[in-house]
Parts: sequence; structure tokens; C-alpha cells
Amino acid sequence: MQGFVDRLDDGVAVVLLDGGGRAYIPVEVLPPGVTAGSFVEVTIDPAPVPSGASAEEVASLIERLRSGDHRHG
Repeated sequence: MQGFVDRLDDGVAVVLLDGGGRAYIPVEVLPPGVTAGSFVEVTIDPAPVPSGASAEEVASLIERLRSGDHRHG
């Protein structure tokens, strides 16, 4: 899907998606040269559960991502 980089805010690119909604993407994973005002292609692929992770570790990761703790440190 395509998107438009609306702004860069505190190390995060806010991308407005062509189908509606927004994506918040860390600036450090953007390709070189992408800035506010750039059009981008956004691709999402499924990923396997980390090898050897227990159910508790996966649940903890999900909770951390939902709470926003991954953005601090």
C-alpha cells in the first residue's frame, strides 16, 4: 500500500496510508532520503514467533508493544 510521510516527530515518521489510517514507523528504518513529504510503499509481511520463545515471553512482548513500553529505552 502507498502512503505519504506527513511528518517526522521525535524519531517517528507518521505515514498517512492511502486506504485510510496511519502508520508510525521509526525513522531509523526508513530508506535513505525519505523525509516529510515523501511518498512511500508500505509492506507488511507475517513474521514467525521468535524461535524458542515461550508462551509467557510472547505474551509479555505483546503486552509491552500494546502499552508503548518499547518506545522508552
